[in-house]
Amino acid sequence: MYLGPCDRDDAGCSKKADSAQDTTAVETTAQAGSTETSAAEPPVVSEELKSALEEGQWVEKLGTYVGVTYTPLAIDISDEDIEAQLESLVSANVTYEEVDRAAQKEDTVNIDYVGKKDGVAFEGGTASGTDLTLGSGQFIDGFEDGLIGAEKGEKRTLNLTFPEAYPSEELAGAAVVFEVTVNAVKEPVKPEVNDEFIAAKTEYATVDEFRDKTREQMEESARNNALQQKKSDVFLKVVGDSTVNAPEEYVRVMYENQKLAANQQAQMYGMDLETMLSFYGMDMESFEASLRDAAEEGSRQNAVVHAIAKAERITVTEEDLVQLAEDFGYESKEAMIEQAGEDTVDNYVLTEKVVDFIAENAVEE
Repeated sequence: MYLGPCDRDDAGCSKKADSAQDTTAVETTAQAGSTETSAAEPPVVSEELKSALEEGQWVEKLGTYVGVTYTPLAIDISDEDIEAQLESLVSANVTYEEVDRAAQKEDTVNIDYVGKKDGVAFEGGTASGTDLTLGSGQFIDGFEDGLIGAEKGEKRTLNLTFPEAYPSEELAGAAVVFEVTVNAVKEPVKPEVNDEFIAAKTEYATVDEFRDKTREQMEESARNNALQQKKSDVFLKVVGDSTVNAPEEYVRVMYENQKLAANQQAQMYGMDLETMLSFYGMDMESFEASLRDAAEEGSRQNAVVHAIAKAERITVTEEDLVQLAEDFGYESKEAMIEQAGEDTVDNYVLTEKVVDFIAENAVEE
């Protein structure tokens, strides 16, 4: 499914490939390298369906794609935005000094603790010499708040309850007791913002240079975001104005490939798909329904892409493939095609070129 074009100069942008082969194959294989995550063979589209797609036969009515109107995103970087970046740098370099007073929120306490359920220590509930920043939300509700006001050497007993949605069935919703010993209380010390700090922690020499370069980078990022939003908006507008009748077989292949990609991702994390979905609060039924919707929309989008490509004689060139392989870090275009599949690669490039064409001919409202 097409989720919006990606500018290849923007390293933070997620690159998606549109294909009946595997809508995430280019991205996934670029991240995973040559690691095999599944022996399953992806389903493929028949040559007959592929030919019909490329000829634009599924598009009953093609929406107007030249002169599409769009509303540009504003590019406005404020002084507050710059200072927030500076504060983020400061926060990343905070140090902690031990103090002889009661612990406050944002202090770090070094603790030993033992967690017990029904009087018996449970697995994973015991540790020594652990640093915990109060207010960080690392521990379950009540644990960190229960240590505010504690002093070095103090022992506290915390009667708490694990959340109902806690991953461990044994502990989900369970009442427990934590016996905690405070070994030290440390307060945060922020570094002074001056030229010496900036020179030591960044590639810039002064605070002023940091601010100037940060503004340039943020404006460039904002321009890239605006461009990506423009591309997404105009393309989806064309798709929405088109009438497409994608064959069920094509939709099924897209669905199965997306599910295969999800299974491979779960395997990379060392778990099955259902377990991985549970971490996102999703069950298999709702996940499969969302995949079906994505496959149907992706089929519509692919059909529109090919219809416009045919009308405008937009093709995939050797130079396009070489550039894409370089963008994704492959040794060669041949290695990329072998890993991701020729249809996936071609569809990705064709989609990018078609969307670029629509965007270049769009009209600002």
